[in-house]
Amino acid sequence: CSSKESARVHFEEQLASLEVSYVDLALIHWPTGCSDDEIYETWCALEDALSANQTRAIGISNFNETHLDHLAAHELSVWPPAVNQVEMSVSFHDDAQIAATLQRGIAVQAFSPLCGGDNGSSCQDHGGTSVLDVPEVQDVAERYNVSTAQVGLKWVVQQGSPLATSIWRLDYMLEDLDLWSWGLLADEDMALLSAVYTGGSSGGKTLPPGFE
Repeated sequence: CSSKESARVHFEEQLASLEVSYVDLALIHWPTGCSDDEIYETWCALEDALSANQTRAIGISNFNETHLDHLAAHELSVWPPAVNQVEMSVSFHDDAQIAATLQRGIAVQAFSPLCGGDNGSSCQDHGGTSVLDVPEVQDVAERYNVSTAQVGLKWVVQQGSPLATSIWRLDYMLEDLDLWSWGLLADEDMALLSAVYTGGSSGGKTLPPGFE
């Protein structure tokens, strides 16, 4: 987060770095550590980028219910967020955050949908387990004759959430793209996987000044 002008300059620097005239989606990455004014001004910069056809959609990331309400209530806000990108996997999901997002007509996009997979992530840092190592995921994968990664990703997208993941190998990319040739997970399997994580919210993330 920053002033509107600084956010605008940073956005245009990113376009130049990517060597493109627009992006599909631009996000405010994190509300923590930002004042309410900085969040609002950054959002206004994204709205300007949307109006200038420099992005097709704008959104937010890691916003909880309080953040969502304050952004929506601010008089400077014109466009609602298209997306709230949040941590979401079999191993970790903040159901209250997801519900609050959907109730406001905002799409939930999952990041770290495998809780780090083989590489580790912030999901594992706060107690999550790699989805690849979850016994329930392994059991479901064996019954469907697919990989554990495919089961973990299918659990996300079958709930209507797009996902963002990083891929370092071509065979992993092809595997991740092949989510629909083998049908849907049964309701009982979705329920089984949804019950793996029994923790609370991602509430360890401190609210910025003005958002308490």
